[in-house]
Amino acid sequence: MLGHRIKHFLKSDVFKSFTVLFSGTLIAQAIGYAIAPILTRLYTTAEMGEMLYYMRIVSFIASLVTLRYEAALPLPKREDHSYLLYRFIYLLSFWLLVFTAFTLAVLTWIFNITNFEPWFYGCIILGSASMIVINVGTSWAVRTGSYGLISRQKIINSLVSNALKWVFFFWAWSSFGLILATMLGFVLSALEFLWDYRKTHRSFGQFFSRKKTRVILREHRKFPLLNLPHVLLDNGRDMLMATLILTAFDTGVYGAYGHAYQMLRIPLMLIGISIGQLFYNRSSDAMHRNKPLYPILLKTVRTLTFISVVPFTVLFFFGTEIFALVFGEKWAISGSYAETMSFWLMINFIFSPITALPLLLNRQKEALMVGFVSALLQIIPLWILPQWYGSSEGTFIFFLQVISYTQAVWLIFVLYLYFYYTRVADRKIAV
Repeated sequence: MLGHRIKHFLKSDVFKSFTVLFSGTLIAQAIGYAIAPILTRLYTTAEMGEMLYYMRIVSFIASLVTLRYEAALPLPKREDHSYLLYRFIYLLSFWLLVFTAFTLAVLTWIFNITNFEPWFYGCIILGSASMIVINVGTSWAVRTGSYGLISRQKIINSLVSNALKWVFFFWAWSSFGLILATMLGFVLSALEFLWDYRKTHRSFGQFFSRKKTRVILREHRKFPLLNLPHVLLDNGRDMLMATLILTAFDTGVYGAYGHAYQMLRIPLMLIGISIGQLFYNRSSDAMHRNKPLYPILLKTVRTLTFISVVPFTVLFFFGTEIFALVFGEKWAISGSYAETMSFWLMINFIFSPITALPLLLNRQKEALMVGFVSALLQIIPLWILPQWYGSSEGTFIFFLQVISYTQAVWLIFVLYLYFYYTRVADRKIAV
């Protein structure tokens, strides 16, 4: 009986879709993590810190200008209705990005922000535009089941950006080379999504209707009203944390912290994102068919918990030694940060793939409050504690401990809330 179920699962569309997504993600991340030990021996923690700060800015802008409408793409029951939303998002994003670029230029001139040199400014705008295309194109690909496209672009992004980082080191381009390589990876990854949009436009362009578009936008108005503040809160929190660390400490500390954070997110990048995309697709399909979501949620959380225990436990006990061996002795401090954050990011790995659940359950207000509390629990220690204990490298580990364990406890509580909300929604379906 069990063997029959396993055989049936292996032949199912869910398993095939997961295999395509996972294989693409695995290859993309394998490229990045294979070259990481080389790059960490070529670049300093300070140079890495500048690149990571650039990525925070790009992520913030990209999440702002779409107003989070792309998250609604899998929801309309009709393909032509989803296309109208797809088309509108690109038009909206273009004009809001133009406005953002102008505003950023004005603020840079007024406040004489020296970090925003012309090349840095250009990389921000081009990187943001490419990230928008990637985010929107990925949501449309999830809608259409084009998982091969998603996987292919992840591989292109990782291959191009990591290869160029290695090449630019020999040209002595320092942090400029890291940022330029990251931006070019985004640009090339976005090209096929743009080509896919052209094909979609040729197929559905005849269905364009301003009236229907306005109706669809009203139906999904909760995304910009409730989901957008939540995403901006998350990305704004990351930007503010980066700014606080850079202000109280330096780019070297932020680079070591950012590297540890990235490495601890390996399981999320390899597996969690793919599971999250499938979870969202399966859950939205279940809602269309008036089927319960609790079994899908429970199975997803159990799978993620099982996957996460071993890697995060190993990092908790041996993070310093592993980082020093793999990335070089100067990154041993990054390993100590990884040890401190391991329990927090294990819970985050379990939680992150199901963060789309409030969208499906109409619980965006609750999700916004969750994000607000989470942001405060991270920002307040970095804002207040340096004023009391100073800004040495040793005290940063203490601050990180405070943040990590409060975050872990908070996320466990939120996970319980999500199970409760799902049970409530399923009882309504049963009635």
